Amino acid sequence: MHTSKNRIFKTLVILFLLAILIINAKAIVSPLRARLTDLSAPLLKSVRSSILAFKRIIPFAFLREENRVLRQKVDLLARKLEETKAVYDENNRLKGLLDFRQTLSYTTIPAQVIGRDPTNWSNSIIIDKGLTSGVRQNKAAISMKGLVGRVLEAGRKSSKILLITDPNSKVGVLIQRNRQGGILIGRPDGRCKMIYIALDSDLVPGDKVITAGFGSIFPKDILVGEVVKVDKEPGRLYKYAIVKTQEDLSKIEEVLCIR
Repeated sequence: MHTSKNRIFKTLVILFLLAILIINAKAIVSPLRARLTDLSAPLLKSVRSSILAFKRIIPFAFLREENRVLRQKVDLLARKLEETKAVYDENNRLKGLLDFRQTLSYTTIPAQVIGRDPTNWSNSIIIDKGLTSGVRQNKAAISMKGLVGRVLEAGRKSSKILLITDPNSKVGVLIQRNRQGGILIGRPDGRCKMIYIALDSDLVPGDKVITAGFGSIFPKDILVGEVVKVDKEPGRLYKYAIVKTQEDLSKIEEVLCIR
């Protein structure tokens, strides 16, 4: 009997304690939950920031790839435009050259410049026409603007043109205004020098220089260039003139070879 009473008493005590715990559960859990929230807040904030940043990066990654593709397309179109412009300019030059041929009193062979002699880079050019096209050695080469040079070597399919700016080039010339004669020789600086001009000759900068037509190489009255300087040769009894060629021979792309 005594034992049963003790067991009942213990059970009642346990039930009482459980009731107290249940009643105060909210009071115990709430501070603990708040503490856990405080501890986890920085981590949650960092994760959220990373997620937002990732969401921002993804669209920009797609935009960067799209921009890269668009830039490639723009570069391609720009290159095609430049290629088209080059072809257009070349066609215009060739058309002008062919029209110019029809105004000449002698027969010519149109040719394109395909290179320059590596041993004489600035003063000779290689063209794409030779003996099979009618090009002959020691015949003049001209452009729409003026005299270019003469055929130094003629191969079957190509030829070398010695430019009038070469120091080995010699051309009989006249001052167009007064028919004063002289010899035109090339200079290393890309210009020409007219020598053996009489001291009493009337010669001034701006005068046009033309071929004299002596011999069988250069026809008469082909424009050569313009006088830019006149001076007296030291210790000599004649003047000289520096002549700027009518055609920029460093950039020439097409010529006409005279038969």
